[in-house]
Amino acid sequence: MNHSHRQFFSKTILASAISLSFINIAHSAEEQQSSNADTGIERIEVSARGRVETLQNVPDSVTAFSGDMIQNQRIENFRDVADLTPNLSQLDNFRPGLARITIRGLITPQVGDAPLAFVVDGVTAPDLEFINQDLVDIERIEVMRGAQGALYGKGAIGGAVIVTTKKPTEELEGTLKGSYGNGNTYNLNGVVSGALNDDSSAFFRVGGYTKNSDGLIDNVFLDEQADYFSEDSVFGQLEFELTDDTSLNLRGRYTTSDAGFAYYQGVTEETAEDFDIPTSQNIRNNDQRDVYEVSAKLTQHYDLGTFDLITAYSSSENNHFYDGDYSADPTFIDEEDFFRAPFGTEGLFDVKSFTVESRFTSQSDQPLRWAVSAFYQDKKRDNTINFFDDFLGDVPLDRDDFTDDMIYLTIADKNSSKAWALSGQINYDITDKLELTAALRYDNDKRESYDPNYPVDTFAEDTFSEWQPKFTLAYQMNQDLLLYTGYSKGFRSGGFNEPAEGINRVFNQEVSDSYEAGFKTTLFSNTVTLNGAIFMISQSDAQITQFNVDSFTLENLAIDKVETKGAEVELGWAATENLDVRFNAGIIDSEIKEFSDRPELEGYSQVWVPEYSYTLSANHFFPIGANWSIVSRADIQVQGPQYFDIEIPDVTSSTFTSINAGVGLQSDDWTVQLYVNNLTDERTIEDIFFYGDGVTDLARMPNKPRTYGIEAIYNF
Repeated sequence: MNHSHRQFFSKTILASAISLSFINIAHSAEEQQSSNADTGIERIEVSARGRVETLQNVPDSVTAFSGDMIQNQRIENFRDVADLTPNLSQLDNFRPGLARITIRGLITPQVGDAPLAFVVDGVTAPDLEFINQDLVDIERIEVMRGAQGALYGKGAIGGAVIVTTKKPTEELEGTLKGSYGNGNTYNLNGVVSGALNDDSSAFFRVGGYTKNSDGLIDNVFLDEQADYFSEDSVFGQLEFELTDDTSLNLRGRYTTSDAGFAYYQGVTEETAEDFDIPTSQNIRNNDQRDVYEVSAKLTQHYDLGTFDLITAYSSSENNHFYDGDYSADPTFIDEEDFFRAPFGTEGLFDVKSFTVESRFTSQSDQPLRWAVSAFYQDKKRDNTINFFDDFLGDVPLDRDDFTDDMIYLTIADKNSSKAWALSGQINYDITDKLELTAALRYDNDKRESYDPNYPVDTFAEDTFSEWQPKFTLAYQMNQDLLLYTGYSKGFRSGGFNEPAEGINRVFNQEVSDSYEAGFKTTLFSNTVTLNGAIFMISQSDAQITQFNVDSFTLENLAIDKVETKGAEVELGWAATENLDVRFNAGIIDSEIKEFSDRPELEGYSQVWVPEYSYTLSANHFFPIGANWSIVSRADIQVQGPQYFDIEIPDVTSSTFTSINAGVGLQSDDWTVQLYVNNLTDERTIEDIFFYGDGVTDLARMPNKPRTYGIEAIYNF
């Protein structure tokens, strides 16, 4: 057995020991059987199909997290959700607003849209910029896997994430939460909710958070941390019961952040996983982002069903500046080849979107249930990238040290999208045990792009559209076993690469055909749930982004055909009244079948897609008095190898194992606990790409090291 295998198994044994320690604290086997008779695993209600149902009755692959699970597992952002969901992953990209998400082998190109729809309280996020904010005051999170275009439209080519926030309450209540950890890291948030009048017709819910960290990754040249961050957010909602049948909900959120980013390290293929190589850059990388979101939802109940009308406005303003060569070297100019490097890079990215969506949903207590909807979105995205000479090189610099006369190249692009869609869905009980689901949506997306400095020469426009059907047949074999199979189509729009010489201006829309068969079962008097699925996905014109070293631009390419096969399993076990154990696993077999631009990559898997992942977690509550309990948790997360750049497909990460744990005290009102993430300080590649500076060739971003601290929660 080699060293890496021994290391993997030793960490697996360590995590198992931590989890088993909770079980040893629990009651004897005889007492467990007695307590299980009166308890069961939590039944989670979901709204993935547009109406409230229990998770075990939905014939789709859905992972759901209730409010209690979110708190117990310390789920604070989308990455935490991905880590606990089979065949879903998120990797940090070079800046905070660009999460790199993969779901069932479908990826996020750096130019283009994510492979899933991200829906918060009925509002679909128009861009990746609106996903990476802390998840605070959340009632429920649902992750649907498989193409969901028929239900959630363009962009839901690989799935959908549905986030439901907590609603305003009639009684005055609130929560305060604070944590402090290594790296001088703190996070404070609070929420308060109640009624605005005496007749219980108007309610409010407001909250916010502030978080800060000095960082944990050293920039050895500047002698400071490269991954510092601070973020502040305020949010609120008002709920008005206008009549017995009509309600109006108003929501708003503002988030501002200031962070270090792009802490890449120059490496070679041989040193790709040598994490003793430090970040060494002479420019202080800084990313500033302001995100605004407001929405209004009008709900009207009729005898026939429920009508919802949602309008939303979203805006993101991002300014960042970074060491574009990821080194402390000064600029040099090769006059013969007209080449210059290193350099400083400035990015200005603004996204604005206006969305209107209406939906009419029938009553649920009838054999034929239906829903129809209409959608419109007007989105604009303006990008400007400025490249600056860094002649000083080994002198510490920030944005204020660069003037406009040092700009030697500007790439600008104004993008606009006007999209609309119509859809319908039926759920029909053919018999008491057999249900048919059929849905169909048509999306139309007209896009334009041009460089404002050369509007006539660079103007491009195109319209991308697709019919997206979905069919599912579900058989309720008995009260505790559901079998289902189905087909669905998804698509995401094509678009335009940044105007530059030598690149393809237009990239095609991507289409996926997804086939799935699965089961959901409840066992042993509702103490165990076991769900599983197998699937096959065929993609055409799969979108992928490469860095064009000649033009310094990001260029989207289309892989002609990708085939993906995989399987998933999720197990939940209420071992005792106080012990909850969960396990999930996913495997992916992805293969590039045809790639006319790069035929040498045929036979490789899709980039960024791990071969497998699994998570084992345990949560335990041990009463020590009338009002207090010892709470403890542990989980082990394992992610298989993957590669990150089509220029270096043989440079892959090793299997990554992360162990997280916590222990503390809890009462009805208080929770105080110690926590640790990445307990063994495992290091892995978070991102790596071919840069070709002639010395190190590759730029690599490492994952975050071990974090630990103390957290307190007070409910009133």
